[in-house]
Amino acid sequence: MDRTVDPQVLSLALGQHQPGLLPTPAELAALIADVEVDAIRAEFAVSDELLGTAWYLHGVAAAAAGTELYDPVRRQHAFAVSAHVMDLALSDPRNEPDTTADQSLLDAPAGPDMGADQPPARPLDPRTVRARRLDLAFAAQIGYRRCDQDPNASAVFRQVSGLLITDDVLASHLDTLAVEAAVAFLSMQRRPLTRVLRAWRRQFRDLQRLAEVDTLRGTMYGPAQDVIEAVHHLTLYLTRADAGALERAEAHLRAVVTGTASGDRSARWVAAHLLELLDDLRAGSLNHLLPPGAPPALAQAFTLSDPPVMTLWPPQRELLKNAHALDPSTSRLLISVPTSAGKTLMAQLVICAHLAADTGRGRVLYVSPLRSLGREMRQALRARLRILGRKLGEDLPDFPATGAPGATASADVEVLTPERLMHALRQDAHAALEDVGLIVVDEAHHMAHDERGFILEGLLAFCQALPDPPRLILLSAAVGNHGALAAWLDPDQSPENVVFTRQWRGPRRLHGLLTPHELPGLIRTDRPPRKNQVRNSEAAVPMALQISLRPTAATNPSVMRTGTQGHRVYAEKFHGDKSTTVPAKSIKNYELFAVGAAVLCRAGSVLMVCPSRVATRNTARAVADRLPEHPPAAPLAEFLAATLGADHPIVECVRHGVAYHHAQLPAEVLHAVEDALRADQLKVICCTSTLTDGVNLPVRSVIINDEVDDGRARTWSGQRQMGPAQLLNAVGRAGRAGRESEGWILLTRHRPPYASDFALLEPGQDRLHVLSALGTADALAALAAAEQLIAQTADAVFRLAEDHAANFVSYVWFTLDALSRIPTLTAGPPLAAVHNLLAMRQLPPDLQQRWLTLAARTAEQYDATESAARRRWTTPGTSIGTARRLDILAEALTVYLLQDPSAAPDGEDVWGSIFSSPSPREWPLQQALDFFAQHQVYDILLKQPEAKSAWSFTEKQSKTSTRLNVDITDAINGWISGEPIPRLATAWLPGLESEWALEQTVSNISETFEHYLAWTVGALVNLVNLRLEEAAAEIRLPTTAGWHLRHGVDTPQALALLNAGVTSRRLAHQIGRTAADNGIAAEDLRAWLTGLHLAGWRDQFAASEYEINDLLEYVRKRRPSMIGALLDTGRVSLDVLVTRTAPAQHILVQLRPDLGPAPAALVVDDGSQIRALIPADAHLDVDTIIDSGIDFETTLAGDRITLALPAVC
Repeated sequence: MDRTVDPQVLSLALGQHQPGLLPTPAELAALIADVEVDAIRAEFAVSDELLGTAWYLHGVAAAAAGTELYDPVRRQHAFAVSAHVMDLALSDPRNEPDTTADQSLLDAPAGPDMGADQPPARPLDPRTVRARRLDLAFAAQIGYRRCDQDPNASAVFRQVSGLLITDDVLASHLDTLAVEAAVAFLSMQRRPLTRVLRAWRRQFRDLQRLAEVDTLRGTMYGPAQDVIEAVHHLTLYLTRADAGALERAEAHLRAVVTGTASGDRSARWVAAHLLELLDDLRAGSLNHLLPPGAPPALAQAFTLSDPPVMTLWPPQRELLKNAHALDPSTSRLLISVPTSAGKTLMAQLVICAHLAADTGRGRVLYVSPLRSLGREMRQALRARLRILGRKLGEDLPDFPATGAPGATASADVEVLTPERLMHALRQDAHAALEDVGLIVVDEAHHMAHDERGFILEGLLAFCQALPDPPRLILLSAAVGNHGALAAWLDPDQSPENVVFTRQWRGPRRLHGLLTPHELPGLIRTDRPPRKNQVRNSEAAVPMALQISLRPTAATNPSVMRTGTQGHRVYAEKFHGDKSTTVPAKSIKNYELFAVGAAVLCRAGSVLMVCPSRVATRNTARAVADRLPEHPPAAPLAEFLAATLGADHPIVECVRHGVAYHHAQLPAEVLHAVEDALRADQLKVICCTSTLTDGVNLPVRSVIINDEVDDGRARTWSGQRQMGPAQLLNAVGRAGRAGRESEGWILLTRHRPPYASDFALLEPGQDRLHVLSALGTADALAALAAAEQLIAQTADAVFRLAEDHAANFVSYVWFTLDALSRIPTLTAGPPLAAVHNLLAMRQLPPDLQQRWLTLAARTAEQYDATESAARRRWTTPGTSIGTARRLDILAEALTVYLLQDPSAAPDGEDVWGSIFSSPSPREWPLQQALDFFAQHQVYDILLKQPEAKSAWSFTEKQSKTSTRLNVDITDAINGWISGEPIPRLATAWLPGLESEWALEQTVSNISETFEHYLAWTVGALVNLVNLRLEEAAAEIRLPTTAGWHLRHGVDTPQALALLNAGVTSRRLAHQIGRTAADNGIAAEDLRAWLTGLHLAGWRDQFAASEYEINDLLEYVRKRRPSMIGALLDTGRVSLDVLVTRTAPAQHILVQLRPDLGPAPAALVVDDGSQIRALIPADAHLDVDTIIDSGIDFETTLAGDRITLALPAVC
């Protein structure tokens, strides 16, 4: 908010005027700040004085360019301030539909701080309210567009989108029609824009036919029609780079402004502003900014896919103009911009530009440390790549299954975690990076992460040690030492050639604090006497929540409080003693902070960051207890009940519009929760920091209920704190660009607030330095311990486990192996990748030398190890000691396997055996699992240091509770067989309280099956199969055993679905079993499912909306871009599924969704009956064309439809 409420900005906007006519800059700042603070209550009024000033500033901004009094700087500031106020005015009750407001917890009985004047009564005439809202919306939108706050214009549209009328005659809303068209256009939301334009243009054509005229100019309809035609042609220009369309749009607008289209003040107002905007639209259009020679498909991949990109935001424009991000000669680039500045789209632009050029630039790897962000990028890239005709790689587990179907399939883009890429490099670095031309690393500041950061640092160092390294593009919103990272990435260039950084952001921000507050009214009671009791009284203190808001850094905080929310009970030694609380009788702080979430969610969705998984659950419950049931969340609640069990605590929370999110929930649950939040089905989500790092979720408010690193020493060793980079990313979730024009960020404090607390929400650049994880206190302690162990024993390298030193040794071992196996003309230094580490640039020389000494000792051990063994110990990705133990176990298991008579080839006819059996026989999955159980493999794996707390159950929810023994073999068999989680919980933990049994079952599935055992069983299978291959055995263990264990399915068909992006285990299991029973192989699954179509998916598998969308993506046939072909050649044809007698000659038809639940099949309708269905494998391609807004005609002849562009647009 500082940028529009800054006194200097306000002074420039207001200019010189007679005293008393307008508020002073200080008065105007106070008026705006008061409204912002009152907005928390969701009941406030924008005064006539403030609104009048805003309209005055809007007039100043609209003055002709070049006017002496109204220079460009003043006009831009006037646009910014007026847009801000107009935006606020949209939430004024006088400008809202006449609906009953929700009851606010802040309106409950409270102290005097909560008193507020009631706003004036709403006007009775809904037409007046509607017209006023549209005027305010347009004024706000055009102001935001003209002051470079483009995403806020899109956010404004969301408040008024329901006011656009398409189902009534034009005359019923002719007075607002031009404004409606402009409001829809300035949203830059292609789908709703094209829907209303089609409807209105059709109505105007009908009027012209009825009046038997070629134009409506000179009639009362003329101005609105010209505005709508102008908007139509502007849309064509922005989506299809049609220069003629821009000229036609300008002609229509000038006709309105000059009055040749008849008189309509609203239309002239709108047209004048749109005319002024034309240059900005031209400058911000993607086609204008792409480099010369870029293929048309590149722009179409963004303008015609979803989400659409019709214009770029300022930092995105500057990136393309100044940073040469799309230039293949740009080998290293660090993009550092704030959240809500469009960083994700920047990554997509770089990726798609690389692929769109037909110059053999190679594949793309997009690396994200966060699975949630990876899922989001995967979803966005699907639509873009569909238009480019490129392929997105499968969503494979982190640990590879060597030789598995699909594991080596070529893809143009892979979306993967650092762990998955590192595992692939360990298996075969040359193959993993072959044909890779570009690596994009998102959230690059995670290199500083204490646990996983070194993996990312090591990856980048290794890539830079290659003879012909790929391009590297790093993105982050939290880098303070740009120059240092630039020098590391490319020491041969100056930092300004490597770094692109801007401070621009879209939505404005309001900061606040949530704190517990003691109210008057203490009640003291005596405690029953007990032997040796020293606390003889209890004092119950009424507790409220205090909200302290600071609209700008220059204003004093405003304070508001709730009424009594509970009591804090103290056991007293003496009156006033508050050293000891009585937990069972006291309201917890998180319960008070939950009140804040319940208050804030009235204005928009809330994301609440919690310190632990348990805290996310408890906080979500506390919020849900204060909210009524929320019908839009019912579908998600039903899905979660079916997936996790009706007694799982998340289910009841979701019924009230509240969910929680952490890493130990199944992937399909996390995916569904994220999608529900994006679809506005949830009001509050409580999460750990896994959801705040880089994931674009549309929330209005963020509450940080976690310990924040304030730069001071920790109060106890190992205390967890949210670092500055994590905090900055969390703060960035508030007010998602394009969805919200304002974000509220509140930090919880467990004590009375201090003024300095606000500074924690804006960490300085000096606190955002990305530093190597090898320089942390934990890493240096691990190094010291390793040095001491080396001094004591010769095989210390094999004894290091699960700390930074062990990870470093494992990395050194990997690089020695990998670099020795990559083809090159000249041998490089064996420790080149180690010397390339960021640590070797940042650490003091003495610490660098200590790490290099450890690397040298590792190299000595590596050289002393037999070559085949050191290769085997590279691949698991564990510590070298654990890898050696796994190899010993693999050797023992191989001996047992070779005792099977079917394992060995026929000694008398070896060549005949080879030719008669071209590939070894894999054991069935269940046989392999039984073999593992027979030889206690699971027990051995769970004793390795990497297992940590895997497979752990307790009787109650306390650390001291009795541990329970759950048979791992039976559990794995039940999981693999596809048993639903509720049944597994009952079988594993009979007699336990249902909710606790479900929670433990879910967390152990996540930690043990989906992660640890999927990894180590996969590694063990690879080691065993390698030895079986060396022995020329005729059998192999199933290469995908670890993948089956991760996903909990027992058929290759189900595995194919899950690896391809289908998230529902239930659906994959059911389809897999059905396909297997019908003899449908995994490679034939797509064709079979395509034939069943959407109706078959629903009938046979009860597929939900989420699941059908996944299946549509799965069955989609890879073909040249249909929308590209339509635009390039003017027509495109497709075979369809005829349901009626096929016409011999071409007849006009229309494409539309069938009746019924969404997503519905696309049907070919001749106006009287359905003639055909669009095949399921073409559904998404055809839907892309329909949603693009392109005007086309459809004809049907036989079993083939043709889509053609009309002769005149």
